[in-house]
Amino acid sequence: MINLQSALLYLAVVAAAGLIVLVIALRRRHRRAPRGPRLDAPAPTGGPQIGDRWMADVPFEDEPRRSKRRPCLIIGYSGRGYWALKCTTQAPREAEWRVFVPAARWDPDADRDGYVDLVPYHLPRARFAHSFGRIADRRLYRDITGRLRWERAVDFTR
Repeated sequence: MINLQSALLYLAVVAAAGLIVLVIALRRRHRRAPRGPRLDAPAPTGGPQIGDRWMADVPFEDEPRRSKRRPCLIIGYSGRGYWALKCTTQAPREAEWRVFVPAARWDPDADRDGYVDLVPYHLPRARFAHSFGRIADRRLYRDITGRLRWERAVDFTR
């Protein structure tokens, strides 16, 4: 009886260890899987650079002929345009769509905290008006770009 119990305990431990190894392997594989277009192409000089904050004329998704000027965080360059994230002070209805950015970490002169939308917009250079700094907190930038919602990305360069 003791041998049977020992064998069953041994099998349970081996099965649990195998399951843990499988979960770790799948998580690593998922992290390495491409989530969207490459964001590391060098941007042309004189225009938006990755990590910059620019004011841009961003079209509405449902009415592309209408737009709104808003701050954006530049996250990449494609050769046709820039991938950018809209910035806002409006709190999200659903937390998974925006990242909270305290004013002090974003802009020391800002008087209100804000949010960065996680849905990327692909915009041509002509839609960007002027730069107003960079996001200085690298950890915050990695947190933002690690949670992008590519399934909802909108391309206005076509």
